[in-house]
Amino acid sequence: MPAVKSNTDYQSPIVPAWIVYTDKVKLLLVPRKDDRPLDQYLTLRDEVFKIIQSQKFLDDLDKAFPANPDEGAVPSEITKVLVLELESVSRAIEVAKAMENPKKKEKWWERWGKKILVHASTATGSVKDIGENLPQYAKNSLTLFNEVIDFFKG
Repeated sequence: MPAVKSNTDYQSPIVPAWIVYTDKVKLLLVPRKDDRPLDQYLTLRDEVFKIIQSQKFLDDLDKAFPANPDEGAVPSEITKVLVLELESVSRAIEVAKAMENPKKKEKWWERWGKKILVHASTATGSVKDIGENLPQYAKNSLTLFNEVIDFFKG
């Protein structure tokens, strides 16, 4: 099996942002005491994360958002703003996590999770919509990821 690439092996700035983004979003896709039937989606969540963090998916993402785009590719200024969108969701999760009050019974993801997942769904949709030249595998993967986000946001 070939070695997995590091974040710095990718040409596109979107790949490192995607890796951080998906890691942060996964923090919100957790069981909820007020919605135990949601537990049935945890295996689906785990399988989708294997796909959207796989080497194949990341390579597809890297090719679709080149650092030095040719004619017809996503322009670098659009990719830059898309990276900012992903980073904004990641930072929102960090802020929500930092605001947790240990004196309250409610966990940070219970208070802020569904609201932030709305933004995560939008950001994932942006990657799919803007990446028109994404291979079908990547587009399907993004659809599955967005559906998992939608299940958990309620």
